[in-house]
Amino acid sequence: MKKNFLRACAALALSTVIATPVLLAEGVDGKALYEKKCAMCHGKDGVAKKMAEGSGNFNDAAWQEGIAVDAIIDNITKGKGKMKGLEGKLTEEEIKAVAEYVKSM
Repeated sequence: MKKNFLRACAALALSTVIATPVLLAEGVDGKALYEKKCAMCHGKDGVAKKMAEGSGNFNDAAWQEGIAVDAIIDNITKGKGKMKGLEGKLTEEEIKAVAEYVKSM
């Protein structure tokens, strides 16, 4: 019985991890928005392209550890460096979904 319980817990945890990166904020697909609005400069894999020089690489563990989702939301909303903010171009829910996706890279 204990083995069945542990298997059920493991299956639930795995299904949550697999589904989480795509639909995090209010059912908005953060990955799809990132690929449409951000990947052209920040790379589909989170590695900054030439035009985003100076930006952190989103898939770098040290970068990930040093930034919170709220800071990513702020950067997307207001802009940072060469990047213009997306306030008014994306909804708050869309910005949050993109930020959560970036944080999951």
